[in-house]
Amino acid sequence: MLISKKELLQETNISYGQLYRWKREGLIPEEWFIKQPTFTGQETFFPKKKILRRIKKIQELKNQYSLEELARILAPEVSERNFTEQDLRIIEEVDLALIPCFFKSFGKNNFTYVELLVLISLSIFRKRHNLSIDDIEMLSKGIKDTINDLKQVDYICLLLKSNGDYYLMLYPENTGVMMDERLKKISEINLNEISSSIKLKYRKSFHLDTEEEEENDLLFIEGGEEVLT
Repeated sequence: MLISKKELLQETNISYGQLYRWKREGLIPEEWFIKQPTFTGQETFFPKKKILRRIKKIQELKNQYSLEELARILAPEVSERNFTEQDLRIIEEVDLALIPCFFKSFGKNNFTYVELLVLISLSIFRKRHNLSIDDIEMLSKGIKDTINDLKQVDYICLLLKSNGDYYLMLYPENTGVMMDERLKKISEINLNEISSSIKLKYRKSFHLDTEEEEENDLLFIEGGEEVLT
């Protein structure tokens, strides 16, 4: 569903100038500005849910961070850092009971940033839908090769079910997905939204500002405000 620029400015109480400044600063992606012909000429529209969530996030954080810092927090770029068992135990969104399962299923004990986001997604799915550890193990084994080379986080992680078995699907967030009707959609998680929350919550713990991380050693600072629900 789209929202027009006029409707957006009215609903969010921001100015035309603010909107386009945030665009120039990289806080709002260029591809979200969609030009479409109308009866009165041409108007700009936006993906409604995404733009409203993004502006709400900017308004909440703009007094705490510079626009440059916010751009890095909200950007879809991934961290190059690998995450160890010690790291996973610090990240509250990872279900501690699932860590041995993740090691077994992935066949390793350190994970890329995108893999971390999928581990968090699996932890959330387990909590939402009371999945068993066996379910999580099968989902992990099924998705591990798919996400091995992913370098972006702008994906939707979809939990599906068929004949009592669960499956995962990843697809780009700016596209739709058409599925076999025998697959039932159970739940979905936006990896980009998780990424923004993780960068914000743990940016000091793990130096998740992508421009700075190569120059810094890993630090561990426990605690922080809860971001994901």
